[in-house]
Amino acid sequence: MIIRCVAGGPFLTNCYILGCEETGEGLLVDPGIHVVGDALEEIERFELTVKKILNTHAHVDHASGVDYAKQALGAEFYLHPKEEAVLKAMPQQARRFPECGFGEVKVPKVDHHLEDGEEIEFGKIRGKVIHTPGHTYGSICISFDGDLISGDTLFAGSVGRVDLTGGTSMRELIGSIKKKLLVLDPSTKVYSGHGPVTTIGTEKDTNPFIAGGLIIF
Repeated sequence: MIIRCVAGGPFLTNCYILGCEETGEGLLVDPGIHVVGDALEEIERFELTVKKILNTHAHVDHASGVDYAKQALGAEFYLHPKEEAVLKAMPQQARRFPECGFGEVKVPKVDHHLEDGEEIEFGKIRGKVIHTPGHTYGSICISFDGDLISGDTLFAGSVGRVDLTGGTSMRELIGSIKKKLLVLDPSTKVYSGHGPVTTIGTEKDTNPFIAGGLIIF
């Protein structure tokens, strides 16, 4: 499987282009407005046909480029139903950060609601949706064979914030990680919404929010 990361914008947000090498079909994940142009160039460079855009959650740095990408690719937009409220609040999110250059954010239409355990297909690649509430109500991760797109749920050495739009609680976030992500093979590579690649095993052993037995009140 092709996995390309395009990072940028004021929060150095990661956007991912996934592709099936055999069929040339692909998937675009979390296209923020600051990186969507580069992401489309990568899709063209790899000669991928992308008809699905999937977001791990709908914070403005991850989803502000979705409408543009939909028009450019003729693709459908996939999002968890509990994330609709966060998506609709994107213009308000953008106004909270006037210095970040989000501009007038267009709220895209969701074409397909994702459910926990649902299979995502592009070409001969199969992934599974894992609903991981905490960072937002409808945050998801996507598990492939040996790879995990974790959004802003799990980072290298850290976890997502819960004090932004749609955040629930640190207890729920850590619960999602422990119950749904740490059960994956320790060698699973973790591609998060910000920062470098890590592995499930590394985070299980060294992440202070997980390995340190942090008490969440």
